[in-house]
Amino acid sequence: MGVSNSVVNGGQREEAARTKPGLVFIRPPKTASTSVAYLVRSLLGLTRDHLVPDTAVFRGSPDAIEPRHRMVLGHVTWDDAAWLLADPAAWQPFMTFRDPIDRTVSHYRYIRRLPPQYQPEDEHRRMCSEALARPLRELVYDDTSGFYNCTMPLQTLYLGSPLRGRVPAYPLPDEIRLVEYQQAALRSALGRLEGLAWIGIVESLARDVQVFAFNQGWPPVDAPHENRTMPVRNESADSSELDPATRRVLADRLAADYVLLESAREIAAERYREMAETIPGVRGRS
Repeated sequence: MGVSNSVVNGGQREEAARTKPGLVFIRPPKTASTSVAYLVRSLLGLTRDHLVPDTAVFRGSPDAIEPRHRMVLGHVTWDDAAWLLADPAAWQPFMTFRDPIDRTVSHYRYIRRLPPQYQPEDEHRRMCSEALARPLRELVYDDTSGFYNCTMPLQTLYLGSPLRGRVPAYPLPDEIRLVEYQQAALRSALGRLEGLAWIGIVESLARDVQVFAFNQGWPPVDAPHENRTMPVRNESADSSELDPATRRVLADRLAADYVLLESAREIAAERYREMAETIPGVRGRS
């Protein structure tokens, strides 16, 4: 029986795609990652079948990775995907960064706007219930709450610590709350920044996605649609507001993330400058 041209051509396209490394999204929650994921999937024409299953990543299952798999898009940490990233010719990491307090507030608002029919996994249920019942300014101070875990420097932990799992809604080890642990994670994260194939900063995403497209050989692209968390209808009922004193407490707790963000900004800006020197007139599209 002959083989159809569509099958042959499809196999050739898949083999051609496989000559470029796959992409691993190091993806803390609420860092504009959904918008970027949609953009990349659209540019590459990826369907769900092209994504590495989360279970394969978390279990470190090489046999579960198929040639058609081109990207890891779950909320994975660097350490979750370290066994893939050990071969940079096959897999390359990328990451987006956001102001840490803005990320925390957005995470809280997102949970409060989940549809009533949403049934989270057991380890997330307590955190969701707390966010629905209590204002953020209370949860920032309550270290017994599940959401308190989400007021940690998650961007640093996702990139630089041995933290594993989808999102840290389940009880975290007490050591993660220690400054010494976070400083060690920060040192590791700073060392890994240059190893990211692309760095996107939320406030400069229109600029940074140009660098991503340039480095990946894609056509010029516009910034992805910003996936904003909509404000509540009744502003007086918005319990995500933080007074200045609470913001200072949260900023201190997120100190590692602020250091990491500044370094990420510098690298992203430098990569844009390098691209702009290569492509005359590119600055006009920023």
